[in-house]
Amino acid sequence: MPVQSPQWSEFLSCPICYNEFEGTVRCPISLGCGHTLCRHCLAKLQRKQCPFDQTAISTDISQLPVNSALLQLVSSPSPSPSDKAYPDSVPKDQIQHYLAAKKCIEELALYLKTSLLPRLGTDKGEVTSNS
Repeated sequence: MPVQSPQWSEFLSCPICYNEFEGTVRCPISLGCGHTLCRHCLAKLQRKQCPFDQTAISTDISQLPVNSALLQLVSSPSPSPSDKAYPDSVPKDQIQHYLAAKKCIEELALYLKTSLLPRLGTDKGEVTSNS
């Protein structure tokens, strides 16, 4: 039996609590392993490790980056201008590369939001056909 891959819209909610990400309590936080959890669920973890692949979280949880691309997709406001543009864990000689990559990801999120969201046809996030 083939495994069904998740719809892209399933990534707009926390994979633990299933609540949609938003800009405050349910803010999407990216882990070093690539998984993203809401801030609320991350704070409630019993162990400092990813609940999906058990990768250790070596960075202080308050220093983990907010996934601003996901925030844009769920129409939450971006972090305020007073917020630092990059986490403290980014080496100083890599800040320009980090900011460039962040900009590309945010632009991709905006593209997906404007081109794919209007075509969503069901509650499960399935894309409807144009016919």
